[in-house]
Amino acid sequence: MPRKNAKKSKKEVTKKEAKTKKGMLQEALSDLNKEIKSIQRQRNNLDRQIKNADNNLKNFQEFETRLQKKITELMNKEAELKEKKKNISMKGEKLEERLSKIERIKSELDDI
Repeated sequence: MPRKNAKKSKKEVTKKEAKTKKGMLQEALSDLNKEIKSIQRQRNNLDRQIKNADNNLKNFQEFETRLQKKITELMNKEAELKEKKKNISMKGEKLEERLSKIERIKSELDDI
């Protein structure tokens, strides 16, 4: 008569090992899933940071464009003002010449 509890059959040992291995695999899968979720969160965070950086870059580029446009407008206005200053200066010189002529003529008339 064979002993029942003395030695376990190979099938029982294999089933037990399979259960243990299955449990370990499930635990490993669970750990991998947690790691995958963590990596996905990190990726989403990086994607948000990249999007924010892109938006900031776009905003700075638009700001730079506005400033360049303003600089161009100011340079054009400066050129206009320089031209006006030149014209006024020329008119002032002409007026001085006229005044000189008038004074000279007045002086000549006073002498007569």
